[in-house]
Amino acid sequence: MLVTMSNKELHRPPVIQAVIEKRLRRRDAASQLDITEREVQRLVKRYRESGC
Repeated sequence: MLVTMSNKELHRPPVIQAVIEKRLRRRDAASQLDITEREVQRLVKRYRESGC
């Protein structure tokens, strides 16, 4: 199965990882990714649940 990702999506994992490691605030991550803080929170939750 081939999965394609946009450049925006490829940039997300390192930013979300930085939030999890407390090297970056949710507010700053939201600004970098051009999404809301709430969406960053959702991505962090999904990232943790996936075990990555």
